Amino acid sequence: MGKLLLSILLLTTPAAAQTRLNVLETISAALAADKGYDDAGRAKLLTAVKTRFADYGFQVVNAQRKAAIPVVLHVITEGSFDEAPADRVAEVAFAAYQAVARGAAPEVVEGIALYGYRKKLPGDRLALWANGFRNLTENKVPKEVAADLVRVAMEKDIPDAGFNILKWALVDGVKKGYDPKAYATYLFGNVFEGKAPGRVSGDAAIAFARAKKEHRQVPLPPYKGVFPPPVAEAPAVPAQQPAVKQPAAAPHTEQPATRFGELWPNINNSARSYLGTPYVWGGTTHSGIDCSGFTQNTYAENTINIPRVSRDQWRAGSRADLPALRNGDLIFFNTMGTGVSHVGLVTDAEKGVFMHASSSKGVSYADLNMNYFRQRYLGARRVAP
Repeated sequence: MGKLLLSILLLTTPAAAQTRLNVLETISAALAADKGYDDAGRAKLLTAVKTRFADYGFQVVNAQRKAAIPVVLHVITEGSFDEAPADRVAEVAFAAYQAVARGAAPEVVEGIALYGYRKKLPGDRLALWANGFRNLTENKVPKEVAADLVRVAMEKDIPDAGFNILKWALVDGVKKGYDPKAYATYLFGNVFEGKAPGRVSGDAAIAFARAKKEHRQVPLPPYKGVFPPPVAEAPAVPAQQPAVKQPAAAPHTEQPATRFGELWPNINNSARSYLGTPYVWGGTTHSGIDCSGFTQNTYAENTINIPRVSRDQWRAGSRADLPALRNGDLIFFNTMGTGVSHVGLVTDAEKGVFMHASSSKGVSYADLNMNYFRQRYLGARRVAP
């Protein structure tokens, strides 16, 4: 547990108390302390990192670059989780390093950079998207909508100028009081139909302004985003017709806890319905989902509510010990050297099989008995009755 902590310690120890290491030396020290790799795998990965980082690897880890190293290590760990080729891992790690070094928020780059395992992405584009996400959320665009714009830009290869057009169109829509999810659905749906961002943003401004003036809703394209769809407003009751009084709802009564043996088949079916769903940072639907979104949805579809974020899920339910894991238990991993950062769902406790949202394979099965997972395993929680 916490096999990357050496690197974190190296980065947080006062400068006067340590030798100033360069980027490559810092990464090498972290991998040397990580028992999840065998010697051959570690050497192959280090060679790939050294080749891709080239002269950047000799940059001293100063205050500015300090924030990039944990992100790089996280990206490397995630790639190794998915058994990605060493050169691909190095490519994604380098793009993440460049993005943070260019001023992008590390916590945002961590999620976005994993798209690099699906498509080659340069560091400057990751930085543009990460800074765009910050612009959107600072202007009160919901995080899930902002994250979906990044996903749309990645999947549709939208040029940087087009990304910025859609970004500011969303900001403008929110400032004018439009439903951000409806506005995003209009923008993204039309982009997926092949329309240019400039034209779509202009059409959206006209369509929503006209609908607001005429007190009606804008017809939306059949777009399925990775955020829940906008909720349609109930039609107003005409003034000349009295509203029909509805009978009072029956008082809610709690049902007795279902025996888990009866509940598990439905939970398993829910989990299996996400197989192959691509990893999407911040995603919460069958169109795209992240690790904690997958576990939250699987349980929510069976009337069991757990928190959205893996760190909070770690505090839910009760502790489950490794020798006594049960199907449906949530298992947690340390992929960054700083605590909980990944979660999966046990589906065959006897064989150590679990499901999780993999950055390159999407929702898929994995084997907890693999050394790489065992070395990063933190513990398990039981959230079902």
